Amino acid sequence: MDWERIAASCQAAVRAKIPAKWQLPQPVDASVTDVTGVPRSCGLLTERQLFLTEQTADALANQLQTGALTSVEVTEAFCARAAIAHQVVNCFTDYFAEEALARAAELDAVFQESGPVGPLHGLPVAIKDQLMMKGKAATFAAVAWHDNIATEDAAVFRVLATAGVVPFARTAMPQTGMMLQTVSNLWGRTLNPFHRGFSAGGSSGGDGALVAMHGSPFCASTDIGGSIRAPATFNGLYGMRPSSERIPKGGLTTSAPGQVSIKVSCGPVCHSVADLKLVTRVLLQHYAYIGYDPSCVPFPWNEAVLLPPKLCFGVLRDDGVVRPQPPIRRSLDETVQALQAAGHAVVDFASPLDLWEVAQTTWKLYFQTGAKESRALLAAGNEPVTPNFDFYTSTYEIKELTTPEAYKANTRQLAIRKQFAAAWAATASQTGTGRPIDALISPCAPSAGFPHEFPVWWGYFSTWNLLDYPSTILPLHGFQVDARKDPKDTDYTPRTNSPFDKMNHDIYDPDLWKNQPVCVQILKQPYQDEDLLEMTEVVDSIVNKK
Repeated sequence: MDWERIAASCQAAVRAKIPAKWQLPQPVDASVTDVTGVPRSCGLLTERQLFLTEQTADALANQLQTGALTSVEVTEAFCARAAIAHQVVNCFTDYFAEEALARAAELDAVFQESGPVGPLHGLPVAIKDQLMMKGKAATFAAVAWHDNIATEDAAVFRVLATAGVVPFARTAMPQTGMMLQTVSNLWGRTLNPFHRGFSAGGSSGGDGALVAMHGSPFCASTDIGGSIRAPATFNGLYGMRPSSERIPKGGLTTSAPGQVSIKVSCGPVCHSVADLKLVTRVLLQHYAYIGYDPSCVPFPWNEAVLLPPKLCFGVLRDDGVVRPQPPIRRSLDETVQALQAAGHAVVDFASPLDLWEVAQTTWKLYFQTGAKESRALLAAGNEPVTPNFDFYTSTYEIKELTTPEAYKANTRQLAIRKQFAAAWAATASQTGTGRPIDALISPCAPSAGFPHEFPVWWGYFSTWNLLDYPSTILPLHGFQVDARKDPKDTDYTPRTNSPFDKMNHDIYDPDLWKNQPVCVQILKQPYQDEDLLEMTEVVDSIVNKK
């Protein structure tokens, strides 16, 4: 099998599906790193289409619910803008505008007869390659599965479809699905719209880049180690990883379906807290749309969240493994100051455990068979393993575990969860409210994005997967990396307890990072997803007040 020929053919097939009227007259020069303005400057979109695509999902949904907008008009606008986005950031694995417009027309007809079919009625949405769609290829970014046509719909897609979405494209993910960048031999590399020399994040990088370009009002991304939150973080978006047990998992393409120690979750990347609430509510009420699903818990949506007037947040400034770069440290300082100025309390929170050891447990549980299935899939397509994947499996000394070793790692996971729960409960003595901290604020990553192939530290994301703490990503709209405010700390001596700290310190250059968005992460304990959304709204209203 000639993997290069297959990849070239698959990529060309996607490009050929873009109508001539939405094709850029010439490629954007490689010297142009920030391409966020291309949809507006290229002249291919009408003012009306620009206006529609720059609204939030919540705003569009409200207008579609009342008939103020038709799905056909909204779908055509997003199909056009998404086509432009793909040409500059390479975010698709499939594109089917004609089918989408036919589906939109059907929904408009239904609306005229009986009203909206659900809360997402008529919203055009791109669907990640990992989520099966009947009749569409579910490649998992593997050459061997380039023509793996799904015979069923993923449960998450069925939920979205029943709620009324109009699918129009499939978005890219990385080889093996286990990277915080999005690159594969089959589909190439997805680029960050703010700096095309930087990663779009992974594994839902196609989602993140597309939504950042306003090519989809939201995407339902998946996350087992940061795959919702990294694309949201590095593309300046809102994102949420719900408690994994509340999300149906049927029909998710994977090379290792039996790994259930750390479970995948699914949640939105989008442009506002209102969007987070809209989409997360649909996903967590999956049982109302598709009935009982044995892969998750039909946990009732909590309608009665009532926050106290004064909150107390914990802040994890540094995980003790990789020191955040200067802009990340400043973003936490400014967030804390804003919350305190608004009358809320903030206390420092330190991990009760060595998070390097926690990461080692995490990676053992990800790859209990030594990544045998992932490597076998790549071998079936005669394709090379990407260097980034090799780096991580080598760094964490991934090997096949014996049954006693697997039992030991799972036992260790439970012990870690118990210690974190005890540390969270113990904060009640510090908060002054009589309660433990109401939520925890943390860095998203040790840097505001990273250049392609740089081995970023996952711990600020993956720790919470091991614990199954729901988390949101909140962009700081007024924050900008500044060489004067965020100079490199030339006196810092990197830690030696992991290989990541020195690399993270050495690569930082404020001029290189100056255009990158900066976000913070907010966390609650498991099953408190609705409370987390309310907390996120409070923080958003303070740090991003108009």
